[in-house]
Amino acid sequence: MASSVSVRGVLSLVRRNADYRRLLLATLVSLLGDWFAFVAISGFVTESTGSLGASAAVFAASVLPASLLSPVAGLLADRVDRRRLMISVDLIRVLPALGLLASLQWQSPVLALACVALLSALSSFFDPVAEASVPNVVDPVDLPLAQAVLGTVWGSMLFVGAALGGLATLALGREASLVLNASTFLVSALLLRGIRRSFQRADPRAASPESPWHQLREVWRTTRDSPETRALLTTKVGVGLGNGIVGLLPAYAARTFSAGDEGVGLLLAARGLGALLGPILGQRWVGHDERRLLLVSGGSMVVYGLAYLALPWAPSLGFAAACVLLAHLGGGAQWVLSTYGLQLATPDRLRGRVMGLDFSLATLCAGASSLAASAAAEGLGLNGASWALAGVSLLYGVGWLWATRGLWRGRVDVLSASRPPEHA
Repeated sequence: MASSVSVRGVLSLVRRNADYRRLLLATLVSLLGDWFAFVAISGFVTESTGSLGASAAVFAASVLPASLLSPVAGLLADRVDRRRLMISVDLIRVLPALGLLASLQWQSPVLALACVALLSALSSFFDPVAEASVPNVVDPVDLPLAQAVLGTVWGSMLFVGAALGGLATLALGREASLVLNASTFLVSALLLRGIRRSFQRADPRAASPESPWHQLREVWRTTRDSPETRALLTTKVGVGLGNGIVGLLPAYAARTFSAGDEGVGLLLAARGLGALLGPILGQRWVGHDERRLLLVSGGSMVVYGLAYLALPWAPSLGFAAACVLLAHLGGGAQWVLSTYGLQLATPDRLRGRVMGLDFSLATLCAGASSLAASAAAEGLGLNGASWALAGVSLLYGVGWLWATRGLWRGRVDVLSASRPPEHA
């Protein structure tokens, strides 16, 4: 792994590889629209229902359906053309994106939640498929940088999108934010259509047919026999279990600090800035030592839990934003490093299924956490719910580090030892 993400290296990669540039831009514009929509819809649902846990319910709707369908998406990603699958998903997502606009016109929070859930379900056929495809769109030597850049793009678009979403909603209205969100899917589809490299190493149509059950058992055997893969698959769970706090941020902005959509945008922007900087810092800490990748991933969960434990004591919106920033420095580093580790340790013929399983576990935990946050906010209040969820992340991180100590204390680079021949 390269020791850092340099601006020169990023510009060189984007300039040299037109296909990666298109994939990067497609991800960028799509994520920008997503955060425009989240700011608008979370504010609308919170206002229309008057519930402290309403924004957490929106967040749950945005992740839970993806957790259920990601394994199916992983199966498809290893059987069909991944690029065509992603383009088709982009075009279909325009319809529920426009449905969000209808929910505002009809003042229907139920319709808004249904459209958010449908968008989440469709995203399960896009995000993990893109992660599985990255190693085939770039040369092996460029993979660490390419994955780190995609991770920082997610954070930067949350940072920029949430901030701009709050400003756009304030200046132009929620409807404008939702129209922009729908248009981003069309732009993304056009960019993906121009990619020439294959998204998989072999034509899936030429492969011998296997039953879905056989394909799932193959992933199970790989996970069972590889402690490194098991460790990487379970590391996102720690952040996911506490991620329901993110769904409470709009309520903190509105109730604790008496801020509107612009306050929501500030807190989400702090989350995005953390997710932007976290992968860069995480990669610097890991350097060339792949054992340290596991150690930093575990430590990131601990940082996430500690930072969110401090959120209820925040005396101002700015201090709260600083807590969110610190938490997602850890969360951003953990997400990108564990994804990169799985890309290294997984052969291409299994990568779609493994990435689908990884995405499913992460989003399932995040969705369950959001539902718990919604219920806990009503029963325990914002502070009690936040302390409970942050404590779970902290304890999980400490436990994960203890359980995997044999891997990150070892003398051999664990991913190198388990790396398939195509990445050797």
